Amino acid sequence: MRKILGLMGLLGLMGFLSVNPIMAQDSARLALRVDAHQFFQDNEFFGLHAEGYTLPGFVLRPVVEWTVEEGVMKGGRGRWEAVLEAGAHWLHFWGARRYPSAQGLEVWPCESDTTTAAHVLPWVRAEVEWRVESGTWRATMGDLHEHRLPLPLYNPERLYAADPEAGVQLTMDTKHFGLDVWVDWREYIWRRSSRQERFTAGLSGEWRAESGKWGLRVPLHVVGQHIGGQGLAVATPVQNHFNGAAGLLGEWKAEGGKWTVTAGGYAMGYTQKNAPDIPFRRGWGFYPVASCEFRAQNNELRLDAGYWHSRGFVPLLGSVLFSNVAYVDGITYFGRNRMVNAGVRYTWHGRLTAVSVEGRWYRYFEKEHPSQYTVGVFIDMKPRMTVMSFEL
Repeated sequence: MRKILGLMGLLGLMGFLSVNPIMAQDSARLALRVDAHQFFQDNEFFGLHAEGYTLPGFVLRPVVEWTVEEGVMKGGRGRWEAVLEAGAHWLHFWGARRYPSAQGLEVWPCESDTTTAAHVLPWVRAEVEWRVESGTWRATMGDLHEHRLPLPLYNPERLYAADPEAGVQLTMDTKHFGLDVWVDWREYIWRRSSRQERFTAGLSGEWRAESGKWGLRVPLHVVGQHIGGQGLAVATPVQNHFNGAAGLLGEWKAEGGKWTVTAGGYAMGYTQKNAPDIPFRRGWGFYPVASCEFRAQNNELRLDAGYWHSRGFVPLLGSVLFSNVAYVDGITYFGRNRMVNAGVRYTWHGRLTAVSVEGRWYRYFEKEHPSQYTVGVFIDMKPRMTVMSFEL
C-alpha cells in the first residue's frame, strides 16, 4: 500500500512539474567579498549616567560567498535565491592588547575573552530568500542582519564595536507590512558551567501606507533577554528582561524623493523578573521624535531630534544614557530621566566606498547632569570579486 501511495505521489509531482516548467535556467556563482569598516568615535560623557570613552579601530570581514538562483516558475510565482557565506569577523581597537568579556545587561564591548591583540570570530551565514511581486521573504541562520529598532532601544555602536549577532532570523518586507523576528544567542554554556546561558530575542513589525507625498507608519517592537540555563555549577536565579515599544509616525516626501520629513513618537515599556541590581519591576518611556533626510546622487544628509522622558526604564540593547539605572559609581537609580538629543550625519557614497561624519548632543533637564556629546568619523569599503559563474 505504501509503495502504491508513493508511486501515486511521484506521478502527481511529475504532472505538476510538467504543467509548471522552469522558464529561466538556474545559475550559481562563487565570489570573494571583504567588508571593511574603519571607525573613530569620541564619546564625551559626564555626570552619573555614563563615563566617557573613545572607540578607535576597525572591523575586517573577508567572506567567501556561494549563491544559487533558481529560475522563475511559469506564472510568475517568484524566484528563490540561496546564499552561503563563510569567513572571519575581526574586531580590533587600536592599542588594545586583550579583550575581556562583559556580563549582565550592559554587554560591552565583547562577548568572549581574548588574551591576545587579535579578537577574531567565525562568520557563517546561510539564508534562503524568496522574491515575488508582492514582496520579499528571507530566512537566515548564523550571523544576523541589522534590526530596525528606534534609538532608545538600540545603540548604533553595537553594529561595529561589539561582537556580531548570531542565531536565527526571519524577515518579511511587502508594500504595507514589514516583519523581523530573531533570536541572538549570546552565551552558550556546557554542563556544570559557572556562567549562565544568555540569549536575546526580538520582534519588529510595521504597518505602512502611502498616498501621494504623504505616508503613515505604525511600528511595533518587542525585545527580550533571558539569562539562565540548567545544570550550572552554582544555582543562580533565572532573569528575564523585556522592552516593548509602539509608535505612530507620519512622513512627507518631496517631489523626486530627495527630501523626507518624519515626525511622530513612541511609547515604550520595561519589565523584569529576578534582576538583583534593578530596584524596580517595570517602567515606561516616551519618545517624540522628528527627522529630515536629504538624498541626491552620492550625498546623504540626516538631521534628527527627540525628547526622552522615562521612569523605571532600562534599554536592553540601547545606550545607558536612556536608562534609569547607571553603574558609574556603584549602582545609581534615577527616579526620572528627562533629556533632549539631536544628531546630524553626512555620508558620501562612492562605488565601493562610503565616508560618514556624525555628531550627537544630549542635554538633561536636571542641572546636576551636564551635556553629553559624541563625534564620529567612519569609512566603509566593500570590494567584491566574482570568481566563477555558471548555469546549473
